[in-house]
Amino acid sequence: MKTETLGRIRIPRNHDDDYTEESAAARRAFVKENTGTTLSHVGHYSLDPAILPGNIEHFTGVAQVPIGIAGPLRIEGEHARGDFYVPLATTEGTLISSYNRGMRLLTQCGGVKTTVLDDAMQRAPVFMLGDALQSRNFGEWIEEHIDEIRHTAELTTHVGKLRNIQQFAVGPLRYLRFNSPPAMQPDRTWRARRRLLPVNGSRAFTPCTRSISSREIRIPTRSIRS
Repeated sequence: MKTETLGRIRIPRNHDDDYTEESAAARRAFVKENTGTTLSHVGHYSLDPAILPGNIEHFTGVAQVPIGIAGPLRIEGEHARGDFYVPLATTEGTLISSYNRGMRLLTQCGGVKTTVLDDAMQRAPVFMLGDALQSRNFGEWIEEHIDEIRHTAELTTHVGKLRNIQQFAVGPLRYLRFNSPPAMQPDRTWRARRRLLPVNGSRAFTPCTRSISSREIRIPTRSIRS
């Protein structure tokens, strides 16, 4: 277990196997030493840290969250059928009572019939163009260059595929909804979308603001010749 110092105190990490109780205990000791806080409750858990690679970094322990039960809720789905009790983790008073009343009403009315219409990972940037005409032209350019855009997006990952791009126009705003397979991780989805800076084949678009999820970036559009 090493604590590297590069201008600041680094959190302990075991480069050989960081997902062990020993590594977690070392980090709890590190927190106590540097903050005076003892994470006694966080250090009590039943899961095996060895199952966590890819899910969390610097694993230190587990937080306890109050859980209540609501139901039963009758489900008439394609796979799940029957009455189900639903665990809900919350600290919001009356929330579970409200869910419980709604589930009782739905069950008394015959249950909930469910189906999956689509399954995809989505990112929806908005492109702010100069006016509605430029927004329309930009949308047409997206349709004309969909194969080039798909190729560029898929260069960022060996597992991600761009299914399609849905478009929604609101005046000078052009919303693009990128749909990828659900197995594609959000960070890889973001990286692929981020690489897709708008390029122009024959028309010139003014600089625009592109907002993706909660992130906003301001970069002038580039113009190239097709």
